[in-house]
Amino acid sequence: MAGYPKALEADKTEDPRIKVLGFDACAATGRVEGEWDTAAPPLHECWNGAIGPGDYFSRTILDHYPAQDSVGLVPSAISGERVETFMKVGGSKYDWILSRARAALDIGGVIEGILFHQGESNCGDAAWPGKVKTLVSDLRADLGVGDVPFLAGELLHSGSCARHNSLVNQIPGLITNAHVVSAEGLAIDPADTWNLHFGHDAQVTLGIRYAEKMIGALGL
Repeated sequence: MAGYPKALEADKTEDPRIKVLGFDACAATGRVEGEWDTAAPPLHECWNGAIGPGDYFSRTILDHYPAQDSVGLVPSAISGERVETFMKVGGSKYDWILSRARAALDIGGVIEGILFHQGESNCGDAAWPGKVKTLVSDLRADLGVGDVPFLAGELLHSGSCARHNSLVNQIPGLITNAHVVSAEGLAIDPADTWNLHFGHDAQVTLGIRYAEKMIGALGL
């Protein structure tokens, strides 16, 4: 998820052990597309200046790794896209995701998990869980990462696509080592007229929940 609410100054504190692969050219951060940098929001589109779950995911999980290790983020979300856009067959962004993930492997990194949050553009599509399964199977195989944990987040319980969560919760029954991250109790962004986007504090909590789920899945 790229995120919607604006990041606050307090969110932009940097830790040199948390790295991010540049999503686009960003004058605000000095980041370059496809090059590694110290992470701080925005992790995705520069123009939006948003906070997403990756920010507090990385901060939370970092404490569970040895002091000499780093966490690397490979942001690959595109706002408003259907899952079909990212699939190997028929999609336009699958090779792009692969090339970005391989950039982590090229520097000696280890891909330990996949964070996923999508569904609003496929809201209520009964075929969506199967499409996600195909996407995950292809990514795991093409990256040679085995059954690394796959974490899928719920949509806003109070949002206009809350009904899609019944499909999100089918994922662990279809994909090996897959887990659902709850969105229970998380609030919508008050500026969102689409009734879809998590608010700032909800993004912080969601990121922490992703981290807690990944910590459990990896046995850290």
